[in-house]
Amino acid sequence: MGLSSALSTAVSGLTAAQTRAQTVANNIANANTDGYVRRTVSVSEKIVAGNGVGVQVDKILRDSDPYLTLQRMKLEGDNAFASERATAAGQIAALLGEPGATDGLFGTYARFEQALRDAAATPESTVLQRQVVDTAKDIIREFDELAGRSVDLRTKADTDIGRAVQQVNDALKRLEELNGLGGQQLTPDVLDERQRLIDDVNAIIPVEVQPVGEGIYLVTDSGVTLLATQAREIEFSPSVLVARNQTLGGGLSGLVVDGTDITPGSTSSQAIRGGQITALFETRDNRIPAFNDSLDALAYDLVSRFSDDSVDPTKTAGEVGLFTVGSATPPIDGDIGLASSLRLNAAIDPDQGGELYRIRDGLGAVAPGPAGNGDQINRLVDAFTGLQPTPGALGGVGQQSAVSLVSGLSSELNYDLQRREDSALYAGIRFDAAVNAEIAATGVDTDQELQQLILIEQAYAANAKVIETISSLVDQLIRIS
Repeated sequence: MGLSSALSTAVSGLTAAQTRAQTVANNIANANTDGYVRRTVSVSEKIVAGNGVGVQVDKILRDSDPYLTLQRMKLEGDNAFASERATAAGQIAALLGEPGATDGLFGTYARFEQALRDAAATPESTVLQRQVVDTAKDIIREFDELAGRSVDLRTKADTDIGRAVQQVNDALKRLEELNGLGGQQLTPDVLDERQRLIDDVNAIIPVEVQPVGEGIYLVTDSGVTLLATQAREIEFSPSVLVARNQTLGGGLSGLVVDGTDITPGSTSSQAIRGGQITALFETRDNRIPAFNDSLDALAYDLVSRFSDDSVDPTKTAGEVGLFTVGSATPPIDGDIGLASSLRLNAAIDPDQGGELYRIRDGLGAVAPGPAGNGDQINRLVDAFTGLQPTPGALGGVGQQSAVSLVSGLSSELNYDLQRREDSALYAGIRFDAAVNAEIAATGVDTDQELQQLILIEQAYAANAKVIETISSLVDQLIRIS
């Protein structure tokens, strides 16, 4: 080998060492970057005319472990689903509060009961009669606020579905663009971006990745292709406001891909199962409507307790008592919208032209009766605290007092929250373990990278020494000549 060939070989060694050093430095710099995968330099012997003339850099490789990535992706959808369900359960449980809370619906019920008892003990007091009216109005306001806040939560779930669909569609379009790249364009950075986009889709809608040439196809677990040579748009129409009586197919949008219904929870065989979007649809179409049904059942119970003719013999038979839902006749168990329609009977409300004395003397009283007669108020106390058949939406079994119905619903919601939080915790632990396993296999170990730098430094120094030696030999030849 001549000096020129030796010099060329040494220079190629320096070039390879520089590339390796740059790659290792990039690995270390991105050690804590989410989604970054370790790079390595692939080198081979450089052959010219059958002779080795140094080393050449073939490509920068991106570490991967398809099996661990697949396992992590499976658990990613489960984690997103469980986490979203727990979040929704927490929001719903917070509406009613914990059993025995001094605020919220339970607190207003407790204060109303105490106001009735105080008025029964001192029936001549107009101040205490007014307290009955005020606490009754507090109950009505609380029902109305709960109904409004549940509408807000349901509307938010619908909005979140729209945002999730847009995020998926945007990711699919970008993946379509990346599918158009090939060869040297598919750099490790591009592959990192592709995997991040796949993960974004997978957390919302669980998908299977099918390699096709240098590109990929994405297919849902129910067999619907979202990405092939082109991205297929998911259609969804968000609502500005989700009303109490709106349902899937009855004013609310589902998900459609090229005419195929993929709505989670629908009867379609190709409905999405799992992922964040399934939990969002469950919240919008099942969980919050069920809570609204429970609120309406509580409102029905409240109206019906005071509507019995035996509670107030002075009122018109068959008509409502202290509370109404906008009609003179009592509602039916199962009617919807009662929580937001609850009103105080105008006969006892001075703000509506009524008289406070009718709390003591009855709704049908045309003039004040004996000031010390608390019989009618005692009947109101008995009606509120007595056992009545449980409404259907609250179980429909046995008999309960008004307060125990609220307490029971609160307990049920908080128990459901605990179960969902436990499920989310378990799903999160499994997902984190899968993430850590994948990182251990494909992520950056800074200690290992620093060891590589030492070896690279030694290789660089050795090649530099070769160049220095060749330079010295050339100088000697020049002096001799």
